[in-house]
Amino acid sequence: MPVLDPNPTGGNKKLLQMFGLILAILVVIGVIASFATTMG
Repeated sequence: MPVLDPNPTGGNKKLLQMFGLILAILVVIGVIASFATTMG
């Protein structure tokens, strides 16, 4: 079974959603941090 299944089923989809959520939060934090450093 491939690691990144195009159509994940059951728990695999839930894991993918969690990973996406964590990734989105990290991106938002990064954007806020870069914005804060730009503002001084």
